[in-house]
Formats: sequence, C-alpha cells, structure tokens
Amino acid sequence: MAERQTSQEHPFAAGGSPPVLNAHHRTMLAVFAGLTIMFLSAAALTFWVDASAQLTEDRELRKRPSPLREIPEFIDLTITETGIAAITTEDLRPFNWQLTTFSHDTINLTRQGEQVPYAIAEDGQTMFFLAEAITSTVMAPTVYQLSLGQGLAMAERAAPATGRGSPKATYRQVWEENSTFVADTGGADPWYGRLLLAPQTTHFTLSDIRPSGGRGRLNIAVWSSTAGPGNPDHHVQVVLNGRQLADWVWDGIQHTQISVELPDGLLQTDGPNVLSLTSPGDTSASGEAIYIDRIELLYEGELEAGQGQFWFSSNASTLVISEADTDLLLFDVTDRRQPVVLTNVTPVDNGVLFTGSGVNSRYFALTPDDAIRPSFSNSFIAKQALRQTDRGADYIVIYPDDTAFVDALQPLLAYRADQGLRVTAVPISQIYAEFGYGQADASAIRKFLMYAQNNWRFPSPRYVLLAGDASYDIHNHLEGKNLNLVPSQMVQLSDGFASSDTWYGLPDEGLPRLAIGRFPAQTPEQLQIMVAKTLAYEQNGRSDWIERSLVVSEAEPQFDQMNLELTTLLQASGYETSTLQMGEDEMMRYVLMATLAKGVGLISYAGDGYVSQWGNGQTFAGDDASMLADNGHTPIFTTFTCNNGAFSEPQRDSLAEDLLWVENGGIVAAVAPSSRVSLPSLTLLGELFYNALLDEEVTTLGEALLQTQAAALNDDSLAEAVLVVNLLGDPALQLQRP
Repeated sequence: MAERQTSQEHPFAAGGSPPVLNAHHRTMLAVFAGLTIMFLSAAALTFWVDASAQLTEDRELRKRPSPLREIPEFIDLTITETGIAAITTEDLRPFNWQLTTFSHDTINLTRQGEQVPYAIAEDGQTMFFLAEAITSTVMAPTVYQLSLGQGLAMAERAAPATGRGSPKATYRQVWEENSTFVADTGGADPWYGRLLLAPQTTHFTLSDIRPSGGRGRLNIAVWSSTAGPGNPDHHVQVVLNGRQLADWVWDGIQHTQISVELPDGLLQTDGPNVLSLTSPGDTSASGEAIYIDRIELLYEGELEAGQGQFWFSSNASTLVISEADTDLLLFDVTDRRQPVVLTNVTPVDNGVLFTGSGVNSRYFALTPDDAIRPSFSNSFIAKQALRQTDRGADYIVIYPDDTAFVDALQPLLAYRADQGLRVTAVPISQIYAEFGYGQADASAIRKFLMYAQNNWRFPSPRYVLLAGDASYDIHNHLEGKNLNLVPSQMVQLSDGFASSDTWYGLPDEGLPRLAIGRFPAQTPEQLQIMVAKTLAYEQNGRSDWIERSLVVSEAEPQFDQMNLELTTLLQASGYETSTLQMGEDEMMRYVLMATLAKGVGLISYAGDGYVSQWGNGQTFAGDDASMLADNGHTPIFTTFTCNNGAFSEPQRDSLAEDLLWVENGGIVAAVAPSSRVSLPSLTLLGELFYNALLDEEVTTLGEALLQTQAAALNDDSLAEAVLVVNLLGDPALQLQRP
C-alpha cells in the first residue's frame, strides 16, 4: 500500500492546558455569563409544582404540576449501548441552552456525580465521550448528566505513523436475546433467550461480523433448569458451519459456560456463519430444558471502516484502517475511565495509518455520523429540595409524574392530614434527580427514604405509600401492558429473583422503622378505586362483616394445620370464623363466593397458589374478582403460602391486584408474597404477623408488618421470607377489629 508522508488534518487538534482539543470557541466568559444569567432567571420556576408540599394547619397541598420552559440545572442523557456518544449544541436548544460552541470551561459531564472526560470537535459544536451502558437487566439504563461548570477534558495522543501497519485486529460481537424472564435462576441475570428442549436443535446466524479467515473463540453461556437422579443431566453439541466443535456435558440446575476455540478458516468471509446447538436427549434425565443466555464471539478481522462504529483490540505497534475517510475518529479505550482521543493520524491510500498504544489495547473507530445518540430529558427541578434537614413528615407518598395520579390521591392525603399526620407527596422523578443522578433506579428511592429517616425533623417518617404499579421488565423486553411506574427492587434470593418493596424500609443495621405499602395502580382510575375503598374502610364505622373472618385451605395436612392454629387465634380475638377446605367439590367455588358476598373483615388462604389463582383455579381466580363488586365489603387478604401478591408481572395481573381494583368490593389491602419461598419460613413469618395483627396495641396494618419484620430479624432463616412478603395497600390503614 502506497503511503503519503503528510499528516492528516484531523477533526481534533492539540490544545493548551488542560489538554483541550482545539475548538474555535466564542468568548467563553461571555457564554458562561449568558448561561448563568438565564439559569438564575429560571431559578424560581419549577418543572413540577412541589407536590411534596406538606399538609399542616397553615399550608395546603399544592397538587398540580406545572411544566418548566426555562433552563434545567441538569440535562439527562440516557444511554442504552456502549460506545462513543456525541452531543451537539443543536441538541441542547430545546432546553434553552443557547450554546454556539462547547467549552471545558463552561460545560460539565458527569455520571453518578463523577466527572466524565469528553473531547470537543474542531468546530466546537460537537462533544464526544465514551458511553458505557449498564449490562444488568435488573437495573435501569445509564444516565449521564450535563450541567454548567468546569468540565474534564479527554486526554489526547498524537498518533502519526510510518511504515506498514497491521491491517487485522480482534473484534468482539455479542448476541443476547433477553426474551424470557426466569425468576428461579441462580445466575446474576434472570433474562434469557430461546429455550432448548431435548431432543432439539436451534440455529443462530452469527450476523454483523467481518472475519478475515483467522482464528477465533466462541463463548456460550446457558442456564439449565432441570435435574434428574443421574449424572450428567445435560448434553449439548456445538456445531459451527457444519463442523462439530464440542460435546458439552454437565449436571444439575446451574448457570454454565463453554469456550470453544475456532481454527483458521472456519469463519466464512463471504457467506453466512451458522452456529447450531443440539440437545440430543441422550442423558438419563427424563427431560432437559436449557435456556440460551449469551453468545460471544472473539475473532480476527480486517480493519475496514464504512460499516458504522466498531470496537477492536490489537497488540500491534502500528495499524492501518482501510476505506477510512478523512473524518474518521479514533479513541483508545483500554482504560475506560481515562479514554484517549488519537489525533494526527497519517493518511494513506484509501485509509489511515496510526501508532498503536501497546499490548491488549482497545479502540473505537467511527465517523461523527456513527456516534451513539443519547435520549435527552430535563432533570427534575423543585421549589423545595428533598435534601433538607428542616423537612419533616410522618406519611410519605411517592407517585408517578402524572397530574391525574395526584388528583386521585387528594382525598387520602387530606384525610391523613386531618388525622394529624404530617403528609408529604413526592413525584418519582424528583427522587431520581436528587438521589439517583437522574437514573430511574430503585436504589434512589431507598437512598431518599434512608435520608429522610436520618436527617428530617423528628419524629422520623413512619409510613411510605408507593402510589403506582411496578414491573420487573424495566427495559421493556416483553412490551407488556404493565408499566414500571414506581419500581420495586429486584432482590436475588437463594432460589432466584423476587420483587421486594419491603427492601426499601430495611436499614443496613438496626430495626426497621418504615412501614412500606403500595397501591399497584396502572391508571389513575385504579388508584382512585383503592383510595375510595381505604377511606370507606375507615370512615364507615364498624359493620357486622368486620367481625367475621374466613380461613381457606387446600386439603393437605400442612395447610390444614396452619389454618387450624390461625382459626384458634382469630376466635380468641373475637372473630366469628368460618373455614373452607378446597377439594374436588365444584360447589366449593359458590360457597366461597357466597361467604365473601355476605362479607368478612379478614380472609386468609393457605395452599398452593399461582400469580392469579388458588390451587388449580377452579375455586378462586382473578377472573372471579368482578363478581365481588359493589357489595361494600372490603376485607384484608393475607396469605403466606403462595405468590398471589406478584404485583410486578409485566404481562398479567396478580390475584391481589384484581381484588384491589374491584370497585366498592374485593379487598382493601393484601399481605402476600411476591414469589415462592420455602414454606416453613413463610409459615413462621405468618405466625408472627397474625400475632401482631391481632395485638390491640397495634393500630395500623403497616405497624403490624413492621412488628413482624422486627421479630423476624432475630431468625436468619426468615430473611428471604421478610423480603418477599409485601403490603399491597395503605400502610397507615387503621385496623378495624371486632
């Protein structure tokens, strides 16, 4: 390849100190002064009216948000893929950041409060930075933030070269479908791809690769979800382009990975590359079920531009990229915390030549048009910050950013204030802004609540109501009907993952002091129904049905024993108690519905259960909830044996939710597990709860659950049961007893 010995005029050029890449900026002081004036002029405005206003004798709740049309303190940049990202001055105009050029003197880029280095193009109108997406499927997407202030310049290295450069490097490609949620996985990631059932073969086309015919390595990760008495349980044959590479055998339920070396010439340069995984079904196991998690390919390829942004790795001291235009950008990302932009690369015929950075160096190459484009949003601004020690509340409500949700909450907020509680309602985006650096993650809610507990005026908050539904599908892989409005924490247990609201109130040390409850509303109408039933339960006075209870069990000794003990306890507390045992009798369904129509104040179920039904569903399921409408009876529902409280399902609704959404009927609250946990631990936790619930000194449902959690902390075997048993309802619900 012929070489020209002049250096390429690069989009970035060497700068002064700190190392700023040349940009023909306007006068920076003028830009900074102008932005400062605009920012100060907007300081009195808010993106939402502070719905966290506190209800006291001399202050009413301001319930309606009002949109900000001025300058936000931060602009949030959401990233969903890893690579070099670009922001232009034009991108910021909708936020009234009237920049003509970028400058490290006036613009700061951060992630989770830490500065992120960025480079500025020669014309000053585009900035580039290394964006790293969060790969965890149980965490919200990465958010970077722009603000006014001193920024951090990306380091630069002049990389002209002479001689002949290596035209090959190592590429990496990853395929991950994330189409199936497996709650009982033991791996760190509960999302998997297609299911391989023996005997079966599944084929993957290894697309978007550019092999040069050299060697490679294939890494395949799976989750085997079945086990039998023999060893091994699982057998998979790995075939690439018709050539068998491995006979892979292993035993048991586990997450496992195989690495396969690819010889020279196996990856085709001019045709499709097809990977086949076969489970022949020849083990002693009665059935094999294997979920494909992730396929990663490392391979040798030609360094060739013109196919979008690409990552590559090389040990070469000099490299050449063909088909490269003069605007090609190169970044050394070997140290991801300190990326380096390469400048002054040498143009050669139809490409560029540059000096490498050493052994195991990693790079991104792209044209400006190939850069990742973040999604932009205003960061929340409130008149009254949450990080203030002069704030105080007994009752905190966290709600989605929707004025209709605020309207639906008004009667309950006013009622709690009339009871003497200091009430604060907080929009979820304010919590993300102040405690999550803009990232919509459950950890921000926990940080806020711990801050309020430890720093707000005495007495500390007692009750927290999450006024919106959740979904564990936070990345919307399934495109389900249920949105993640107010998230729940996904906790990893010994048997897999579960949604936990209780996690928000459990301190790192000491006893829990926050009673957490949730109104799992997807719509303002659902929220309005739950609010109305909560108020009716407390305001309508003692009714005969409050004094009755119903205990239902499946016909198994362990469940019968649980309910026998509960029945004795309820009767000793003054309840008129009925018992029903589910069986083959088809009339049992009608007996149950008739009992509920007559009215009970408490209903308990012990038996096998699923998300939306008891047992096989013949006796009671979510579809039956509508038959309980308009009877005016709204009992508290409890169960400590099944996942009837699985409120975070993205595509279906739990039994507890169906009952909560029934207008003027159904139930007023539920205490139920969100997943399956060992029955002995749930049984013991249930005993602790019922003792607390029936204690006359315990006045609210949230206090009963708090007392249960405090007692359970003395027993390590109950730690997981505590996390999965959640309250769906108002934690400040005043208990009505015989």
